[in-house]
Amino acid sequence: MTPWVFVATALTATAAVAVTGFAAVCVQVRRSRLRVTVAGESMAPTLMPGQVVIAHRVKGPGRLRTGDVVVLVKPERPGNWRWPAAGKGARLLKRLAALPGDPVPGPVASALGVSGAVPEGFAVVLGDNAAASVDSRDFGFVPVDRVIARVPGCHPGRQQ
Repeated sequence: MTPWVFVATALTATAAVAVTGFAAVCVQVRRSRLRVTVAGESMAPTLMPGQVVIAHRVKGPGRLRTGDVVVLVKPERPGNWRWPAAGKGARLLKRLAALPGDPVPGPVASALGVSGAVPEGFAVVLGDNAAASVDSRDFGFVPVDRVIARVPGCHPGRQQ
């Protein structure tokens, strides 16, 4: 084998490894991110209708913090989270107002007639635009396992 054939073979093998590695990275990024289009006014002015956000998938509630904007699977029937999700891709964007053990926020406590702490395994979500939002005031506590992603860098009143 001449030196040039050896070099060409080595470069071809290196290119194949690089392409395979790049493909693996692309697959991992696709699995860890979620593209969501804002559908309504409930998160205005933070997120506006038609705006596209990239959310980071979460694996368990450990990385969630009160104040995060999250993507959650929408229930089939509001108020009954035990039902299957409402069709593929049915998602809500809301702000986490309380996590398990936190006090139930006033607007939710008043609307639902509850008090005390958020039960273990559940969270409270609210829209930034209360007048245009269907949220925990309407459908109650959200199972934490229905929160599938969080939108980084979303703070109240700051447009993205």
